Amino acid sequence: MNSAVKVVSYVNKLNKSILIHCSDGWDRTALISSIALLLLDPYHRTLEGFIVLIEKEWVSFGHKFEDRLGHGNSNFEDDERAPVFLQFLDIVWQLTQQFPTKFQFSDRLLLFLSEEVYSCRFGTFLYNCEKDRVEVDFIFDYTYLF
Repeated sequence: MNSAVKVVSYVNKLNKSILIHCSDGWDRTALISSIALLLLDPYHRTLEGFIVLIEKEWVSFGHKFEDRLGHGNSNFEDDERAPVFLQFLDIVWQLTQQFPTKFQFSDRLLLFLSEEVYSCRFGTFLYNCEKDRVEVDFIFDYTYLF
């Protein structure tokens, strides 16, 4: 959260674009940029904007859902596992609790997403990249939710 606030501060103060890139670019990069975008742009606090944010910053960017969540991997001691996306959802939940009138969605959406991350019903959260999702033909269509 501190890093996202720092990004927002730089963007507001300098009125320039900021490059965010952590050591490997897969975990903290998506986390920091997503939270910064939520803080900077009210569009991402709408239902449509939040879905676009997840698609852009997490799914299309190539967050390693398969490695981080361990789907299909019985090695529970794998050091690649990390609940980074759930941390993102928790931070968003904290923000919705502090500023409920600033968000067009409720904690029900966050709970739904946190359950779907582990349900394995959709390919969105099963793979590390778009190529893998396309190969198994599991593109999730969010429009049925609305």
